[in-house]
Amino acid sequence: MKALHLPDDRAFLRYVEIPGDDPPLIWLHGWQCSSTGELLPAAVQPPLRGRRSLLVDFLGHGYSDRPIEFAYRLEDHARTIVALIDAAELREGGLVGHSMGGAVAILVAAARPSVVSLLVMAEGNLGPEGDDPFGGLTEEEFVEHGFGDLLAGQAKEAEAQPEGIRAAHLGMTRLLEPRAIYREAASMERETTPPLRSALGRLELPRWYLKGELSSPEPELERELASMGVAWKVVPQTGHPMGLQNPAGLAETVADIVAASWQG
Repeated sequence: MKALHLPDDRAFLRYVEIPGDDPPLIWLHGWQCSSTGELLPAAVQPPLRGRRSLLVDFLGHGYSDRPIEFAYRLEDHARTIVALIDAAELREGGLVGHSMGGAVAILVAAARPSVVSLLVMAEGNLGPEGDDPFGGLTEEEFVEHGFGDLLAGQAKEAEAQPEGIRAAHLGMTRLLEPRAIYREAASMERETTPPLRSALGRLELPRWYLKGELSSPEPELERELASMGVAWKVVPQTGHPMGLQNPAGLAETVADIVAASWQG
């Protein structure tokens, strides 16, 4: 476990570094998750052994600090990852972003095009989808009782299937700053600056979008991304939570992409 001090935010961003060969992979997790919780199981699989990896918990998640004053917009998270890249003096690296982390990864790649040479989006968020996951609650209402209701609902699901994914995921949910996921949800329903699809289309590097075999097909999205030059790859035997549902399959898919994109 390592920590990066962010003085302007009065907080520490924490990450686990797996030693190995450069260029490294920087793993960015999804909403209500943490990289140390949902993506570490993939990063340590045999296909990626020997590859240096940095598994970052965003502020408000996992082992990182949970500053109340932080805005928790996608752009704010991207700024902290750029700070990590700069502090680590990385000359080259790849980004693996799951769900919300895919959106953050696009913004990071746009901010550091001379460093980021590979972008992998595992069912990454690509812009507003018209969702309201908290049923119209204000932020204070969510903090006061909505987050407790969320935990209670997830705990009930976990108890009903103690060997299932929800039981593992509940541990990550319990570590969240409620304001973080509320503000992140609001941010994902606003267009970023620059807009995600525009930023993705302008990137000049290998870009891949991963889709879980068990997730709902999205042929229109596949065609749209193909028109931008974004490659499409299916991760077998998993739906959206691929880092928990099939970490070996996710690792093998990422390893294949690394081999194809970083030849030599």
